[in-house]
Amino acid sequence: MKSVRASRSWTRAAVAVLAGALALGVTACGSSSDDAGSGDQSVVIKHARGETTISGTPKKIVTLGNQWLDASLALGVTPVGYIDNIAIVSQNTPPWEPESLESAKVLSATGNIAEQVAALEPDLILVDAFIGDQGKNYDDLSKIAPTVPGLGKAAVNPWQDQVTALGKVLHKEADASAVIANVDKKVEAIAAANPGLKGKTFASTWFGGPTMLMVLTDVNDGSAKVFTQLGMGIPKNLTDQPSSGGRLQLSPERADQLTADLLLAGYSPGLENAYKQLPGYNDLPAVKKGSVVFLTTQEITAINQPTSLSTVYILDKLAPAFAAAAK
Repeated sequence: MKSVRASRSWTRAAVAVLAGALALGVTACGSSSDDAGSGDQSVVIKHARGETTISGTPKKIVTLGNQWLDASLALGVTPVGYIDNIAIVSQNTPPWEPESLESAKVLSATGNIAEQVAALEPDLILVDAFIGDQGKNYDDLSKIAPTVPGLGKAAVNPWQDQVTALGKVLHKEADASAVIANVDKKVEAIAAANPGLKGKTFASTWFGGPTMLMVLTDVNDGSAKVFTQLGMGIPKNLTDQPSSGGRLQLSPERADQLTADLLLAGYSPGLENAYKQLPGYNDLPAVKKGSVVFLTTQEITAINQPTSLSTVYILDKLAPAFAAAAK
């Protein structure tokens, strides 16, 4: 197994390499009653770097990373500027993002982020952990405006926590609850249609190159939440192996250890066939069940850094595999 650097390569390569209409009713519409008279209140948000106090209701928000971006969009707020790592890594706008985002400024992930953000004169900056943890980014951004980074220390934060926190900041707590409830209903419908999923296992993987097969091993990671809601877990033979950041770099020659009932087979461009040729692939339980889902970099990143918008989209993609895995 490789070091922390190896595990981070999945997050940065498949999620954050720099690893709407399709929301089907997830995006909250209008303002809720708890907005009224709350504009002068201060809200304190606790996060991995401490806490941030936000006074009033922010009007100009910058979101750095797809999770905070989608949390903002789900609550009906279009940021003045943003970085969408999923769009960058896939070189394509995610299909779940609304057209309203076209009015926002796309920031460069490789340029001086603090300078670009400062030029927009925001009153709130939301920054996903993979950007906020790099160098002095968080400190520099905090000098510009109140800044909220990742809420927890996990590699991927639960999107529900972000929507809830942002709902408090925007004084749209009822809207935030509705966003979460709408996605929960989607998950509950899948569970009701496939009761056999309870007790089954899943393996979320990304085949990044000839020597890189990354596997999620932390059942408490934000990317695992939707599967645990369905009563699924990660195979013990994977969770028992030493990993870093909740992710294991498994040698492709050991692909036979992917013993899950459901296999999420993410791959870098051009590597789908190579994944199918990994040693032991044809004998995997998921292959025999017909419950393997091949996912583009954009799609596996949507799973690895889930949001309320991307979760609804990707659940539809996974529906046939859920049915097969439940048998």
